[in-house]
Amino acid sequence: MNLRLLSLIRIVTGLLFFQHGAEKLWGFTGGQIDHRFLTLHGLAGPLEVVGGTMVVAGLFTRLAAFVLCGQMAVAYFDQWAGRGFLPISNGGEEAVMFCFTYLWFVTAGGGVWSLDHLIGRVSQLGATLTGWEPWGRAIMRIALAFTFMLHGYRHVFGLFPKSAGRAAIMPLAIDQLPAFFGWWETLGGVLLLLGLFTRWSAAITCVELAAAYLLDAAPRGLWPLRNGGNETALYLTVFLFLATCGAGALSLDSLRSPAKSSRRTAGAAAGGD
Repeated sequence: MNLRLLSLIRIVTGLLFFQHGAEKLWGFTGGQIDHRFLTLHGLAGPLEVVGGTMVVAGLFTRLAAFVLCGQMAVAYFDQWAGRGFLPISNGGEEAVMFCFTYLWFVTAGGGVWSLDHLIGRVSQLGATLTGWEPWGRAIMRIALAFTFMLHGYRHVFGLFPKSAGRAAIMPLAIDQLPAFFGWWETLGGVLLLLGLFTRWSAAITCVELAAAYLLDAAPRGLWPLRNGGNETALYLTVFLFLATCGAGALSLDSLRSPAKSSRRTAGAAAGGD
């Protein structure tokens, strides 16, 4: 497991998440302030600011990730699930992505560029969770591959044409690419879901996602929260890790080369923060 890349992905994820809290607390980028701290939405602001800061700094990473994973699960079922069955349709895609990414951080930890690593204390629980990292990575991979694949169905077959609750929000950068990209989103999403040719599938997908962000989101403005690039940036960071480190557990790649997979799993377990 590449612990430096893990740290970079943790920092980017925390910054993307922090924007939501800054919006609720201070009206960041013109967002709506919500100081109703006794409501779920109002309470989310402090959680996102404090939790996002802890994730960026890599301080008590696993604890912060566990709390934020739970927050995203509650937010999804409270705000989005009632609007439709699939995250791409009900507007809850980003909540699902953050939820499963944070679940992975619970097992992966903060990496070497973190205050946790600087402090240098590794508990028995932390060591045990590190051994579960390939499984946490696999669960995250399956969840994000599924949501990514749905964009292919939108592009190719015209399914899920509108995300509920996003009418006044900038269209997602990934959906603004030409329709033929949907064929790769469908095929690549399936390959990532199965964990088959994972590194190559993730690498190709990263090229598409980078193009979507640079060509569509970046010209709209600096902040991913407002330029339609938040989901695209999060997909890109996670899939970059898969392109570098592989599928984790529960993959067809591990069945194709079980000896290599065992060595990688053992290496991940030995490389905890």
